[in-house]
Amino acid sequence: MDAPAQAFLSPGRGRLVAGYLLATLGTAALVAVFHPFRNDLEPITEGFAFLTLVVVTVAVGGLGPGITASVLGFLAFNFFFIPPYDTFRIADPEHVVVLFVFLGLSILISELFANARSRAEAAERRERELRLQQDLTYALVDPRPAGETYDPVMRLIVMKFGFEEGTLFISPRADLGGLEEASVIRLDPIENGEIIEERLTLNVGRRNLGLIVLRGHRSPLAQSERRVLEEFCNQMALVLERDRLLRLVVEGSEPRPAPSAP
Repeated sequence: MDAPAQAFLSPGRGRLVAGYLLATLGTAALVAVFHPFRNDLEPITEGFAFLTLVVVTVAVGGLGPGITASVLGFLAFNFFFIPPYDTFRIADPEHVVVLFVFLGLSILISELFANARSRAEAAERRERELRLQQDLTYALVDPRPAGETYDPVMRLIVMKFGFEEGTLFISPRADLGGLEEASVIRLDPIENGEIIEERLTLNVGRRNLGLIVLRGHRSPLAQSERRVLEEFCNQMALVLERDRLLRLVVEGSEPRPAPSAP
């Protein structure tokens, strides 16, 4: 079974947490590593190590963790590695320049890396979103054998978006007399617990041609997921309109019973 769409249309928070952990624990680790040698190393050496940590943190967690690593690195660099040690006072004016150059560079690098990563992730999400839309469109326009229902389309929606149940309601009559179940897909039995229900209308203009109801144990639809489903519903509404017009043609071509003799 394919992974639910939410797994790849929405960014995970695990990387954000990992970024903050790296910013804090990484800073502590660098202090522990360089502290015994601080009298033998130039401050620029420790500063470069903290700057490298900022770059790695931004790559893992983004801008927030990167800024955190920058500030923590600035404070740790000043307190532990700028004479006089174990204080925030700075004796040498040259060290003031080094310290604030480090802070400025680390924040600038954080912003540049975070922006580049954000654009790359947005492009990746958009690509996956388009691929999902393409899969749904293919299932919708794929010719169905005579007598086959909309089950394949509904099954794909339920699988792709991580629901357990999906129901399609359409009007069985060409004159849009009322909505009835046209397809019911149940991949897994719905057990107790918080159940999310999503209702998506299928409209052409102001006319309602159908309704899709999705139910399952998952979080509410993300904006990107809802955008994909709404685009799909627009396409499916056109398919339902096409099928309705075909039924009108068929019903109009059927021979009517001859009137009974008086």
